[in-house]
Amino acid sequence: MTAPPPAIILPHKPLFLCAGLWAVVSPLVWLWPGLSADPVFWHQHELFFGMAAAAIGGYLLTALPHWATGGIRPAALRLLILCWAAGRIAQIWPGPAPVALLAVALSYPLFLCLLVSVPLLRARAWPRLWMGALPLALAGAEAASLTAHLQGTAAGLPLALTLGFSLMIGLIGGRIVPAFTRSRLRLVSVEPTLRDRPAAGLLAALATLAGMILLARGAVPSLAGITLLMAGALQALRLSGWWSLHLRSEPDILMMQVAFAWLAAGLGLAGAALLWPDALRFEDALHALTMGAMGGMILAIAARPLLPRAAGRLRVTPDIALSFALLCTATAARVLLADAQVAGLVGRQWAAWLWCAAWATFVLRGLHHWNRPAPYPILSAHQGGVGQNHARPSPD
Repeated sequence: MTAPPPAIILPHKPLFLCAGLWAVVSPLVWLWPGLSADPVFWHQHELFFGMAAAAIGGYLLTALPHWATGGIRPAALRLLILCWAAGRIAQIWPGPAPVALLAVALSYPLFLCLLVSVPLLRARAWPRLWMGALPLALAGAEAASLTAHLQGTAAGLPLALTLGFSLMIGLIGGRIVPAFTRSRLRLVSVEPTLRDRPAAGLLAALATLAGMILLARGAVPSLAGITLLMAGALQALRLSGWWSLHLRSEPDILMMQVAFAWLAAGLGLAGAALLWPDALRFEDALHALTMGAMGGMILAIAARPLLPRAAGRLRVTPDIALSFALLCTATAARVLLADAQVAGLVGRQWAAWLWCAAWATFVLRGLHHWNRPAPYPILSAHQGGVGQNHARPSPD
């Protein structure tokens, strides 16, 4: 087993931990009113650009050494985390100048773009340049969000951000989940059967994009509803080809598939809410995408480096299983029981508490694992050694 060079550091631990910590923090404005002067915007902004942005950075920088030599150095990682923390502080600092607020907020995604893109360009890994484009798109979304908020025109941004992140999950998660599933099927089944249906994934992405455009242009809601229903059905069709009875005892794979199922369900529910607004509120339906799909996929991926492995499999520990179960229960409560009174609390309050409990459990697991050597490959179940710096996020 080869120890990593001292100049190289593994980025998944601090960045995934930042994502988990901020997932705990983001609902607190609903549990303790008065923490923010604008709780709606702060909650939405920090969910996307605090929690999700940290998770994206952790994934990209963990994947990077598979496609380009070297790794991120400690000083660069510390600076990246400082940029992320400064962005969080800037959102609660009283009255920062708009230019200063934008500069601080954009420092994290732009620096992340630089850290990812430069090694890929040096390695001439042209097919992987999307990894650098992703934080650049994140920076654009952050700039648009803050500018619209400062100008008082941010009414439609949460919807655009939710569907934009759903599009990203469909495209990137739609590659990761079947890849991990196919690899595990080769291990547990003599005749693995997996039908990926990439055409369905492409059509689902186009339908999601069409729904975003229709809603942004103020078209008849039923048209957007039909496109989102189609997107959900296509993602569900694709997911059906990944399922196998051989995976019923593989919970690490099932967690990713359940998160993808929330994507299909969330798109379908959003479409249904547009078509039948009296039956389901659009705001409630969108939480299937933010909490279930985005939160679930982040947790399923971020938990992988924390799990023990043997014989090419990850063993899901009881605390991680509990964390994922709490997250799914929180999502169901928020979507289906938002206004229902249960034991003195309404459904959205129960959802917030359950969500916080889910991510607090994940954070505790991450802290427990902090000083342990990282397995190699980091996101895979293979056993290539301990403490190596090259992390292969491709399937196990």
